[in-house]
Amino acid sequence: MKITYWGAIDDVTGSMTFIDSGDGIVMVDCGLSQGLPEIEKLNYRKLPYEANRIKAVILTHAHLDHSGYLPALVKQGFRGEIYCTQATLELTRIILNDSATLMKDDGLYNEKDATAAFHRMQVLREFKETLIHGLKVTLRPAGHILGATSVSLLQDGRNIVFSGDLGRDDDPLIPPPSACVDADIVVMESTYGGKIRSGNIHQELSDLLRKVREDSRVMIVASFAVARGQNLLTLFQEHFRRYPNERVPLIMDSPMMEEVNHIYRRFSDLTLEPDNLVFAINEVQSILSVKMWEGVKKKEGPLVILASSGMVTGGRIWRHLENWKDDHKAILFLPGYQSLGTPGHELQHGHRTIHSENGKLTWKGEVIHSDAFSSHADKTELLKWMSGVKKSAGIRLIHGEPEAKRQLKSSLEKLGYEDVVIPEKLFTDQL
Repeated sequence: MKITYWGAIDDVTGSMTFIDSGDGIVMVDCGLSQGLPEIEKLNYRKLPYEANRIKAVILTHAHLDHSGYLPALVKQGFRGEIYCTQATLELTRIILNDSATLMKDDGLYNEKDATAAFHRMQVLREFKETLIHGLKVTLRPAGHILGATSVSLLQDGRNIVFSGDLGRDDDPLIPPPSACVDADIVVMESTYGGKIRSGNIHQELSDLLRKVREDSRVMIVASFAVARGQNLLTLFQEHFRRYPNERVPLIMDSPMMEEVNHIYRRFSDLTLEPDNLVFAINEVQSILSVKMWEGVKKKEGPLVILASSGMVTGGRIWRHLENWKDDHKAILFLPGYQSLGTPGHELQHGHRTIHSENGKLTWKGEVIHSDAFSSHADKTELLKWMSGVKKSAGIRLIHGEPEAKRQLKSSLEKLGYEDVVIPEKLFTDQL
């Protein structure tokens, strides 16, 4: 096997790695690069292999930075199979449909290309070994979001494991990841490779709601449509049921989140809180019409609005920020990681005038950021996930900002791992 490292090398997006099995080229993940303009330009570079030479893609999970390049690959001539879990297939369909409406103006791909990608998707069951172009492929739960997996590729007794994005051990909805099996090479994400998560989800949520309720404030919550939205909805409704006197109006504004809610409801048995999740989804009020929006934008606090996008890059959240931008009492809550170059990152670090395709605005309210709500494993959890891997294994760190990778590399070396590399683009391993 020859492994060629290509995507998510310099930052946390655009995951894609190529494996030449001798029987064909197989990709693990096929993600879109997101963030600063120079990062997004990476989506238009020539891949190291022609698309028609690639025989298959194995998706770890549905997030755009792992699946969002699939329609472009199909447009370029890919005619192979795309393998993933059933839940990942369903979520990817929604995510790519949404992305295609934005990408068609940029020429990368359109709705037709996204539909063509869907027709190439096939379901793999977790823990079941499947032979794919000379590789014995096994998917194992990775936590993080519904359907997410790590990928094991076995050939001639040599094993490569791709972590995918790993979830936390105490996620409110998704079970923790299965520990990494022993491997010759582990290709590992490092989003929080330099951080130990601080804060307590339930306490922070309670404090925020108290602030909203007692001071009659409006709180706009920036949320990803997939996973973060369903987590927050469940946490909010759980809190209201436990403390009915602390209930405040809760409104959701995201057509994509509405669609994803249907998938989470269908697959609720895969979560830790199926009953609470379904109750939360059924209870929340959504803005489904212009008339409803006209009513909401005249409301005063206490009020909580859950809107996408999670890093304030666009979407419905902008109309709420525009509406309450001059309200010094208004709160913008950023629950989780904010990538460099996004409006969310700017707001987190004290800037108050932001830009996106929606325009420009200056926010005069309060901004509160928390890592307590992240769905990514932190440094402690990443190291725990690795604990069963032999110390002579090759560890390759991708999908993280440079400092996060450096810190995780140092931590792994202190534990005795002898071959930890932060690969550059086109770095290769041969097994």
